Amino acid sequence: MQTFCTMADGRSLGLWVTKPSHPPRAGLMILHEAFGVTPHIQRVCAAYTAQGYLCAAPAMLMVGSGRPEGVVLPQNKEGLDEGRKLIMATPIPAWVAMMQATHDWLTAQGVASAALGYCWGGSCAYLAGVHLKGLKASVAYYGGMLGELAAQAQPACPTLIHLATADRYIPIKETCQALAHHHPAATVHVYEADHGFNRDDGKAFDAAASLLARQRTDDFLTKAFQ
Repeated sequence: MQTFCTMADGRSLGLWVTKPSHPPRAGLMILHEAFGVTPHIQRVCAAYTAQGYLCAAPAMLMVGSGRPEGVVLPQNKEGLDEGRKLIMATPIPAWVAMMQATHDWLTAQGVASAALGYCWGGSCAYLAGVHLKGLKASVAYYGGMLGELAAQAQPACPTLIHLATADRYIPIKETCQALAHHHPAATVHVYEADHGFNRDDGKAFDAAASLLARQRTDDFLTKAFQ
């Protein structure tokens, strides 16, 4: 279901929320790709909620689009181009402000929380680990800015990163080198797959890589919330 939270500057931010039928084990902030809170992101939320997590996916394209509920773009080149424009129109402090509001909303529900993101959301999840106090963990799937961000500051919380050897958008060698140099405490896994291998409705979907990354993420989050 969609609900709204309030950012520090008073603006409303749309959240796609899925709640378990019993008290949640913890909260997850699910951070979307450049296309918005797509059906795929909604399925990610539902899958983790089936495991007992309270999930909240903020509509991070809200600032660039001017719409509190955000926008959902077609998952093709045109949609990607538009998403990039909206992302570029959103300064990084605004990314942090939206994640802070989501983190605060989850905290108000009485749960500890972690950040889990894909593509742009993967970069955002890493930033969340740097800036959000009390965050239990950060999980980033193929974030394009990870190498650059790691050189600037590193999350204090446990950090898990999933990358792909054939990624068309991320310089994999340089990113791995930057993470190893600046953030050796991070757990980094590299898969024989392409960018977006977790998106089950995309051309680059890789079922084996997606399943293995999910298993590793499940184990990582279980330990983080102990």
